[in-house]
Amino acid sequence: MPRETLLPTLLWALLWTSLSADSAAETTWARNADWLEEQIADCAREQDIATCRSFSARALSRLFGVLGVCDETSCMNSPQLSSEIAKGGPWTALGAATEQSVLSLAQKMAIGGMPVVAVNADVGWVVMVMPGELYPSQRWHRNVPVAAGTRLDQPDGSVYGKGLNFLFSDPTKVTLYVYK
Repeated sequence: MPRETLLPTLLWALLWTSLSADSAAETTWARNADWLEEQIADCAREQDIATCRSFSARALSRLFGVLGVCDETSCMNSPQLSSEIAKGGPWTALGAATEQSVLSLAQKMAIGGMPVVAVNADVGWVVMVMPGELYPSQRWHRNVPVAAGTRLDQPDGSVYGKGLNFLFSDPTKVTLYVYK
């Protein structure tokens, strides 16, 4: 291919890949939005604490088909899932939530349709990173991705579509991971 047509072709391919990934992530989350919001609302009302504890595993299984987090009868609770993620395997640590570059990368990967989670291993919380814009957090002094997750200590603080800082108060205790 002549050089003068190669650059536009590559740029178009990159743009198409980006748009396709955006579309895939938005479709997965949009298709499951009602279910996710219902689960979060049930947890906030303390309808079923066991369901709250397994929210992230059920969401990973339902949205992304992540294997091994649920079986025919049950799903891992948040501390079990946190331990499983920390083992590695298909999970890769992106880094600490104290780094803006890590938060930005997590957001881009979520927009690209990849399963991304934020984990506080000290308490065993696992939160889903959603596709969407970064939002400024005064508490974290960074721009943070939006998230969906349950607060096991305070169920009425469970959120859908709010910043990570609403679920975790201390970014020094949070690590972001991607499932590959």
